Amino acid sequence: MAQTCAGCGAQLPEEARFCPACGRSVAAGSGEERRVVTILFADVADSTGLGERLDPEQLAEVMQAYFASMREEIAAEGGTVEKFIGDAVMAVFGVPVAHEDDASRALRAALRMRTRLARLNGELEESHSVRLAVRIGINTGEVVSTRSAAPGEAMVSGDAVNVAARLEQSASPGQVLVAERTSRAARGFSLRSLGPLALRGKDAGVGALELLGTAHARRRGIPGLHAPMVGRDAEVDLLRSLYARVAAEGRPHLVTVYGDPGVGKSRLVTEFTAWLKALDPPPGIVRGRCLPYGIGVTYFPLAEILKRGAGVSESDAPDVARQRVRDHCSGLLTAEVAADPQHATAVLGVTIGLEEVATVFGDVEPRQVRTHMHAAWRSYFAALAGVGPLVVVVEDIHWAEDALLDLLDEVADRVPGPALFVCPSRPELT
Repeated sequence: MAQTCAGCGAQLPEEARFCPACGRSVAAGSGEERRVVTILFADVADSTGLGERLDPEQLAEVMQAYFASMREEIAAEGGTVEKFIGDAVMAVFGVPVAHEDDASRALRAALRMRTRLARLNGELEESHSVRLAVRIGINTGEVVSTRSAAPGEAMVSGDAVNVAARLEQSASPGQVLVAERTSRAARGFSLRSLGPLALRGKDAGVGALELLGTAHARRRGIPGLHAPMVGRDAEVDLLRSLYARVAAEGRPHLVTVYGDPGVGKSRLVTEFTAWLKALDPPPGIVRGRCLPYGIGVTYFPLAEILKRGAGVSESDAPDVARQRVRDHCSGLLTAEVAADPQHATAVLGVTIGLEEVATVFGDVEPRQVRTHMHAAWRSYFAALAGVGPLVVVVEDIHWAEDALLDLLDEVADRVPGPALFVCPSRPELT
C-alpha cells in the first residue's frame, strides 16, 4: 500500500523524505524528527535563600507570578515552554513550528524576560519584599523532537539541550549567555565575546557571548559587501523628487515602495537615505520595522523610533526608560504641537509599554484611545518636522496591522510640516 502524508494525505513517492505537496517531513508521521532548534534555559538565582526567607505559600505566589510573566514573554516571540523544573524555565524556538529567525526570537525573548522581570520585581518588592534575578543560557543545535510528547516527557532531546543548560548555569545573575552558533544565526543584537567556556560534561570549550541588547543599526544584505545598484535610477530619482517637493512645500507625503521579495526594496531605500545624508543640511531620518508575529506589536515600528530618539535600551529599568522618554519629549512636545504635552508623552509611553493603558486613559472608550494615540504621534512627528525636513522609513509595511496603517495614513495627511514617509512592502501581502 502506498504511503501517504500524515499532514495533507497526499501520496508519497518511494523513499521520499518530504511530502511533495505540503513539504511536511515524512518522519513527522512517526512522531519524531530531527530538526535544528534554539533552546532557552532560565532559572532564578539564589532560589534556595528565597525559600528560606518566605513562607511556602508566599513562595508559591512569587514563583507563580514569575512563571506566568516569563511564559507570556516567551509566547510573545513564538517560543514554546517545554517545562518548568523547580525554579527553571526551558523553552524551545522551532517546535512545533520552525521559523527562519528562531535564533533571533530566542534572543528577543531573553531581553523581554529581563525587562518584564524588572517590572515584576517592583510588584514583588511591594507585596513580598523580595526581588528576583535570573540567569539565561541560549543555544542552537540539532535535536530529536517529539510532536506529541506525553506529560513529563521531553519535547526535544540532544546535546544542544545540555549545552543551553550548562550556559545558563555558567551565567551570572542578570546575565544572558549565548552560544556562538546562535549568535551567527541572529542579527540586530549587541553581543560581547567571552571566548571558549569550560562547561561541565564538555571536553572542549564552548564559544559563548554575552547578550547586551539590541543593536541600533540593522542592515540587510551581506555584511562588508557593497556593490553598485543597477537598474533603479528611475526609482531613486522619483524618491529624490518627492523629497524635494516635500521640503519645498512643507507638506507631508506618503510613498509605498512595492516589490517582490529580493528585488531590492531595502537596497533602494538604503541608497535613497545615503543620498539624503549627503545633503547639506541633511534631513532628520528615523526608521522602524514591522514584525510578522508576536503579542503587542501593532505599533512596534513607532516604538523603535521613540526608543532610539530617547536613547532607551533594552537593558534599561522601567523607571530609567520612562525618565528618558520624558526628557526627550519635554524638548519636543510643546504647546505649539500638542494640546496637552504631558498627556501626549504618557500616550507615547503606552506605545513602548512604559505606561499602563488604564492609568493613562482611565475609562476612555476604545475608539477614543485610538484617537489619543493618533494625536500623540501626529504631535511627535510634527515636532520632529518642525526642526527641519523629516524622512520616516517604516520597513516591511506588509506586516502592519490595520491600526498602524490607519495611523500612518492620518499622520502623513495631517502633519503640519515637511515629512516624507517611505514604506517598503511586498505587494501580495499588503
